[in-house]
Amino acid sequence: MSRRPGPRSDRADARGDILTAARELFAHKGFKGTTMRAVAESAGVDVALVPYYFGNKDGLFAAALELPVDPHQKIEEVFAEGIDGIGERIVRVVAGVLDDPTTGPALLGLMRSALTEGTGHDVVRDFIDNVIIGSYARQLGRPDARARASLAATQIVGMVLARRVLRIEPVASMSTDELAAHVGPTLQRYLAGDLT
Repeated sequence: MSRRPGPRSDRADARGDILTAARELFAHKGFKGTTMRAVAESAGVDVALVPYYFGNKDGLFAAALELPVDPHQKIEEVFAEGIDGIGERIVRVVAGVLDDPTTGPALLGLMRSALTEGTGHDVVRDFIDNVIIGSYARQLGRPDARARASLAATQIVGMVLARRVLRIEPVASMSTDELAAHVGPTLQRYLAGDLT
C-alpha cells in the first residue's frame, strides 16, 4: 500500500487538529496576529503540515471558517482578464458564489456574523480587511490601491447584505445582468477610475 507523499503526523486527524487550533487562534488573535507556526504549535503538529493541507494562510482561514471557496483564488481569476470590465466581473462572480447552493449559505453565514458584536464580528472584519481588501490592493499595485480596494469592498458588502441578508427590493430580485449593469460601473470607478 503506497503512502500519500508529503509530511506525515503520528496523529490520526492532524488536519482536524490544525483546523481546531486555527479557529481558536483566528478568533482570539485575528487574521494578522495568527501565524502558521503558532497554529502548528497549538495543534501539536509539525509546521510543514499546515501548508501541506491548506497551502497558505488565506487557505487555512477559508477552511477554518468552512468557506467552500478560496477568496484569494477567485480574486486572482477576476483580475486575470485585466482591469477593463473588472467591476461587472466582480459583481457576476459574487452573485454566482452567493447563488450557488454550496457556497452561498456559508458566505451568508459569514456576513451575518459580521452584523453581530463579539468574536464573529472581529474575525469577519479581519478577514475582509486582510484577505479581500488586501488581495484587491495587491492586484491593483498602485499607491492608492488600499483606498480603492476599501471603497470597492463597501459596495460588495453592501450589495451582499441588501440582496441576500436584508433582502431589500428591487435589489434582491434583480437578475445578475441587472445587478452587474447597476453596481459594476461603481466598482469600476473605485478600482480603476477617477476618484476626485
